[in-house]
Formats: sequence, structure tokens, C-alpha cells
Amino acid sequence: MPYELSQNITRLLTEKYSGIETPEFFADVERLKAGEPYAYILGWKDFLGVHIDLSCKPIIPRAETAHWALRAIGELKAKQAELGRPLRTFDAYAGSGNVGLAVAKHIPGTMSEISELDASLSPGIIASARASGIPEEMIKVIPGDSLEIATGLYDAIFANPPYIPPSDIDNLDPDMVAHEPHLAFFADEGGNEFHKVLIEQAWDFLVPGGAVYIEADEYQRPAIEALLKDTQWTYEFWPDQYGQVRFPVLRKILN
Repeated sequence: MPYELSQNITRLLTEKYSGIETPEFFADVERLKAGEPYAYILGWKDFLGVHIDLSCKPIIPRAETAHWALRAIGELKAKQAELGRPLRTFDAYAGSGNVGLAVAKHIPGTMSEISELDASLSPGIIASARASGIPEEMIKVIPGDSLEIATGLYDAIFANPPYIPPSDIDNLDPDMVAHEPHLAFFADEGGNEFHKVLIEQAWDFLVPGGAVYIEADEYQRPAIEALLKDTQWTYEFWPDQYGQVRFPVLRKILN
């Protein structure tokens, strides 16, 4: 038996079944052997201290997303203290809602609107908020595509959009391709389809001094910088946990 599979079976017995080998446990072992991601079988995943419910099968939150989200939360905490008022934020392409929920969890008083095209994921986002002790008045879950349901002005917009070119499907983990939603992965225009939407549209939904925090891949930086050329944005790129510079942060700074 492969080492990783053996380790996951041991983890599952402890984390989900309290060491008791029930018929349900053995059924879950077969799911593991078939390649289903461990997080789906466990039913949840921790994301910056938020209990992310995975029963609706959204894309599983990744460590690289937690890396930039944590930095954004630190920046926004300082901003809220400076402004002396609650922040208003918008999580686009939200999937499990992990980023918007983490913001609501760690920045008290923040209003976090969470938007995901697949309306079937909304119950899981609400379940995650309840399991994590996030007050209902701090979040608003609205199914929608990109920024189409954004209302008013925000201090921050978060976006982990699909950004993998469909041509790269053969380079992805087969278990990921087989079990996670393709809607959350693939985008046209070299994977920059939704990066372009954000660059063109997000300015109109930010207060002066607001920011858009975006996930992208390292190789997409030149194309994103080309899209940003001759726009009003001030921007920078943040590194991931391995030092690869890949996450664009767009700022609405008025001269």
C-alpha cells in the first residue's frame, strides 16, 4: 500500500471515527483507495482557523490561498484601525467562501459579501460560518458570476478566480481533475480571462484607497502586467510561501 494512502487511512480513523473501525470507516477507505481527496472524505478543512464545510464539494482550499489571504487580513486589520470604522469587503469567485469567511472571522465588525456562481455551494458557506462562530450579520452569501452582484463600494475585493488554461489539464493531479469542480479551475485567454475582468471592472467597486487581492500563477505575471498597462491601477505582486512572485494586488490610489 502506498505510504500516503496508509497515512491517510490512519488519519481518517483518528480524525473522523475516533479510532473505531465502523462499516462507514471501511466504506471511506474504499473512497480513499479510489483517489477521492482526503478533505472531501473527512468533510471539512481548516482555513486560517475557519471550519470550511466541504459537503457541497467546492474546490478544496489551498495553502497558497491561505498565504496571501493572511497577509491581506493583516493589512486590512491595520486599515480598519486607521479608519476607525468597519470595513466592507467582497469575495468573488468564492468557491467554499474560505477567504471571505476568514476575513469575517479575523476582522471583527467587517461586512463580508461572498459571491460564487454555483448556487449549490451556498449552504456549505453558511454551514462553515456557523461552525466557525461567525455572526450571521457579518456575512452575506449571494450567488453570482464575477462582480455582477457587487453593490456599492468596498474597501477590499478578494478573488481566487479560475486561472488554469484548459490546455494544462494533463499537467494537473489526476485526483484533482477527477473529483474537484472544473468550473473552479479553467479559464480562457491563457488562464487570464477573469484577471482581465477584474482589471477592467473592479475599480468602480472600490472606495479610494481600496484594494483587489488576486490569485494567479507565477508565469501569468507578464500577461497581467500587460493588461494593467495604461490603466489607473497602482499595483504590486506578492510572493507565495515558496518565494514565487505571483499574486497581484491592485490599489485604487487617486492622485
